[in-house]
Amino acid sequence: MIELYGRRTSINVQKVSWTLCELNLEFKWHEEHGSIGKVNVENYEQINPQLIVPTLNDNGSIISQSNSIVRHLYRKYSDFYKLTNANEIAIADQWMEFQSTDLQINMTPVFWGLIRTAPEDRNHDLINKNITLLNDKFIILNDFLKNREFIINDTFGMADISLGVATYRYTSLPIPHPKLSNLEEWYEQISSRDCFIKNIQGTFS
Repeated sequence: MIELYGRRTSINVQKVSWTLCELNLEFKWHEEHGSIGKVNVENYEQINPQLIVPTLNDNGSIISQSNSIVRHLYRKYSDFYKLTNANEIAIADQWMEFQSTDLQINMTPVFWGLIRTAPEDRNHDLINKNITLLNDKFIILNDFLKNREFIINDTFGMADISLGVATYRYTSLPIPHPKLSNLEEWYEQISSRDCFIKNIQGTFS
């Protein structure tokens, strides 16, 4: 049995639930509607000593860190690694890390500052600085996507999932966004997928 731990509004849990859906894998979801900052599962510290989400139990193998889980699922339950050459896998890995490092470092203060912090407590200098940096990072992604249907191979894959959840959060933020036509075309395609609609749409909070 595959088991997923973590709330559905977590950007990192969303990567995993979307992946499980795309690969048509059945799983048991613990704490799907849980609270921010708390995992209400008995003895969860024995499953993940860091007490963070997501955690995946794949038939007894315990895996944490969202991008590692996504890679594991694609490696084990799809032909992606067999059918894709090493250079293209490296590109997918590069953009997955871009999401979890370069984008996230600026996304976090903007998202938490505007969405999860009371107006009177917001650090607007920090928020505005990171809005500028976040827009600059998405311009880089937009430029990469020129003449591309998806991140690699013109085939939807794991890098589209990692960047897709980030783009959902980015486009939902009440901030000025530059015109990013390549990003918009790519995002229109991935956000119309059934598994995006089921797992990501309507979860911004």
